[in-house]
Amino acid sequence: MVIKDPSDARSRRDQALTACCMAAAAESDPLLPSARRASMLMDCLSVLRAVHPVDRAAQIDMRRFRQGLRGPLGTLLPPAGEGADQFDAMRLFDAHGLVRDGLEDLCREHMVPHRALEQHWSWARVRAEQEERRLYEVLRRLSPEEYRRARTLLGEYPAGPVRKLRRAWDRLWMRFDFFEAVSDWPWCQLDGWWYPCPDCHWPMRVVRHKTTVEVRCEAHAARGVHYRWVPGSGRDQPAPLVATGKRATPVQGLPASTEHLALTRPVWRYGTLPTLMELHLRNEIADLPHVTVEIWPGKLRPDEYDLHITVAVPGRRKRTWRVDAKAWESVTALATALLERDAPAFPLTIVLPDHQEREQHYLAARLRGRRTKVTTCSQLIESVRTACGGPR
Repeated sequence: MVIKDPSDARSRRDQALTACCMAAAAESDPLLPSARRASMLMDCLSVLRAVHPVDRAAQIDMRRFRQGLRGPLGTLLPPAGEGADQFDAMRLFDAHGLVRDGLEDLCREHMVPHRALEQHWSWARVRAEQEERRLYEVLRRLSPEEYRRARTLLGEYPAGPVRKLRRAWDRLWMRFDFFEAVSDWPWCQLDGWWYPCPDCHWPMRVVRHKTTVEVRCEAHAARGVHYRWVPGSGRDQPAPLVATGKRATPVQGLPASTEHLALTRPVWRYGTLPTLMELHLRNEIADLPHVTVEIWPGKLRPDEYDLHITVAVPGRRKRTWRVDAKAWESVTALATALLERDAPAFPLTIVLPDHQEREQHYLAARLRGRRTKVTTCSQLIESVRTACGGPR
């Protein structure tokens, strides 16, 4: 596995996080042969030891490594250096002993080395970073009108029957070859059926416990989109799902066949989810008095920012927001990615999902001095309502 410069605290921490994530993936894979699992764990332990001082590294044996993977990661990670992050308290496994849904995204966002991916991860994971980059290259080659249409479709039609998708995507269909057959995704299937999330319409994950089966959206489970599967309907009809979350509205199972497609995970994660945030923001404020909102407004670069919001109340100073919505699993990795860009030439507002409210101050501190404000989706909506004279 490739090791970054060990003199850099952030690089050492990223490498340790990568090693822990890869080890957790190996520990949680029931199909992985025991010899292969042992080999992967040894490689990950070697990487983890390499980023610690010698005296500290000697204290981390395999037993302590495996125990540490199931607790807060602070027992395994080197110090964060300047700027604290959330990873000391993070757990890679949930209360049921299952690996958390965002593990792949966390690894990808923290720059898992390609060589490590090729050695230890499936080909689908090797493709993930290339897939994300290819999406943005395709989007940037579109005209502004086509760009806006494509972004809307990413949010509204990320999965479904192939005929319905073809009709919706129309002339853009042949340019967006980011769909795969749901039949190739066993992780979302129950007796030959799959269930779309009521919020993002992408396949929900099937999680099998000892006595129950849970169906949940990886992105929206924290908002209450999760269900319990009730077997017994037979293979001719999808088994019903019992809502166990506050946003678990009824969903209809669909055949997990080659005639049902879904966007690849990276495109859903970094294309569909931010688009849904942007559409939600637009819809929540578009009808407010004195508000003008443009979505993907750039003429030459529609991807420069996502929303341009103007509040012009007579007799008051005009307020404007240029909004860039972000739906990353790791706010730490997001901060690093944003800092690698040129500072914006105008005041910019980064919007995070509501469930990352506790991390907005960390991101704001990392971006201090770059004309960038950090807020959440609900906070921005409230700010716009207040600016146009609405109730707090």
